[in-house]
Amino acid sequence: MEKIIVTGSCGFIGFNFIKSLNENYEIIGVDSINDAYDPRLKELRLEELEKMSNFKFLKIDLSEINEIQNNHNLLSGSSTIFHLGARAGVRQSYLEPNKYIRDNTTASVNIALTAKDLKINNVILASTSSIYGDTGNNFATENKDELNEPPSIYAATKNFGETLIKNVLSEDEQKIKIGRFFTVYGPYGRPDMSILRFIHWILTDQEVIIYGDGEQRRSFTYVTDIIDGLNRLKNYEESDTFNFGSDITWSLIEIINKIESYLGKKANLVYKERAFRDVDVVLPNLSKSKEKLDWQPMIDIDEGLKGTIDWYEKNKNYLENIKFKYSYEK
Repeated sequence: MEKIIVTGSCGFIGFNFIKSLNENYEIIGVDSINDAYDPRLKELRLEELEKMSNFKFLKIDLSEINEIQNNHNLLSGSSTIFHLGARAGVRQSYLEPNKYIRDNTTASVNIALTAKDLKINNVILASTSSIYGDTGNNFATENKDELNEPPSIYAATKNFGETLIKNVLSEDEQKIKIGRFFTVYGPYGRPDMSILRFIHWILTDQEVIIYGDGEQRRSFTYVTDIIDGLNRLKNYEESDTFNFGSDITWSLIEIINKIESYLGKKANLVYKERAFRDVDVVLPNLSKSKEKLDWQPMIDIDEGLKGTIDWYEKNKNYLENIKFKYSYEK
């Protein structure tokens, strides 16, 4: 049985990725279950994962190298590290920069050192479209359009994490495959992200807060498409960087209108000041992903929204108590 390590196992993407795997894998899930957002959602995900007989959970703070080293005996023998653990979110990164540096940069270095020490030769890193900033009408291309000065603390820590992993392992045998994700949504999503917040607010008759005019556009990407990308990265045999996102964008207002239509309820829109350094649009160039990985997004926005709404409604009693907000919001 092939052993793999998945960091951020109780996070949105890590959880959905692990749930997609079959019984041929021995899965070591690693997470600190921090309070970047309501930890009760992470605990709900962990409860589901622990129903899997081939899953073992390790509570580890990846920014503390000694915590990882103390578990080397359990981590050794792994073929692949999926480093999906990170602290996400542009706005919050300005309020807690030290936590972002620790969880996105120091932790990434420690993962690279672990791969070196344990001779784990397949390293897959989850990164972000935020590295590109605002692309306007242009399509962001890997190894070309990254900004020399990333547009946020979050983007800077993820960009530096990529760089450090590649430098630490530059003289070793590891293949380093980086996936840059564009606005992922879906079941078990983070409660600070727009689509799940909109669904929650509309269903619970709360104000739907829009920062700015709501015309900012995003490449909303359903989580199963990201999982498909991760599996393709695992089997790809060279080090490289790939975009995973939708090349069709939707404005926040358009998304809200669709959710209203599905739910048969009107949103009570409340407009607030545009968020600091919020971008208008980020578009991925998918040419490399299509050519080298035979990957492209398969779930359109209508199917994805329906899947997310169905999941929310099935878990409504639990989710009604989750804090669907940033930690700095009252």
